Amino acid sequence: MKKIFFTYSDNAKDIELYKEFNKHFITYARKGMLMIVDKDELFRVNNDKEKIAEFLKDADITIPLLSVDYLTSEECIKLFETASSANKTIIPVLLRDCDWTELDKQNKLHENLLPDDKQSVAQHIEDGEEDEVFSSIAQKVKRIVFKELETVNIKSSSKTFYYILAGIVLLVGGLLTGISQSQWHDWKISAIIFLMFVAIALLAVKNVLFPTKFKTS
Repeated sequence: MKKIFFTYSDNAKDIELYKEFNKHFITYARKGMLMIVDKDELFRVNNDKEKIAEFLKDADITIPLLSVDYLTSEECIKLFETASSANKTIIPVLLRDCDWTELDKQNKLHENLLPDDKQSVAQHIEDGEEDEVFSSIAQKVKRIVFKELETVNIKSSSKTFYYILAGIVLLVGGLLTGISQSQWHDWKISAIIFLMFVAIALLAVKNVLFPTKFKTS
């Protein structure tokens, strides 16, 4: 289960926008694929704001929802710096227009900043694109969070490819074995030819049948 930690200011607009944004992750949370953590929920559970930073360090990704109130909040900036110093993956979302360039100088926020067009969520909503902007941002975040699942899909597809390749090699080997037997009538030569193709087929599926083992720290 992946943990996403949302940080945002106490401004009513920011909280309202966060709640709308959070809806796009509820399905994944219900399936047990994600754990959505936010500072207000942690405070309600633990009644201790000092422990919020500990939960942040345990999260896989932190998503700061940037606004002028976020930038002027000592608590928000402290949480942001905690995530940065812990080398957490940070995916900032520009919730409302603000000068986020000061944070950008040290942390290169522009590389992961969403929305992609760098226009605030609030501006997109004014343009009548509320559902579109929240959905687009959520999809980007999910792709980053579940990038290893994409790798698994690729590996699964590659297994099928190698099995097909091995099957083709064996088919060609069988045909050549039959031709050699009909021409030379020597079962030894035919057997050698067939075993050569079997060896090639085994090489094709070696990584599938005997995957390389490795350790993770």
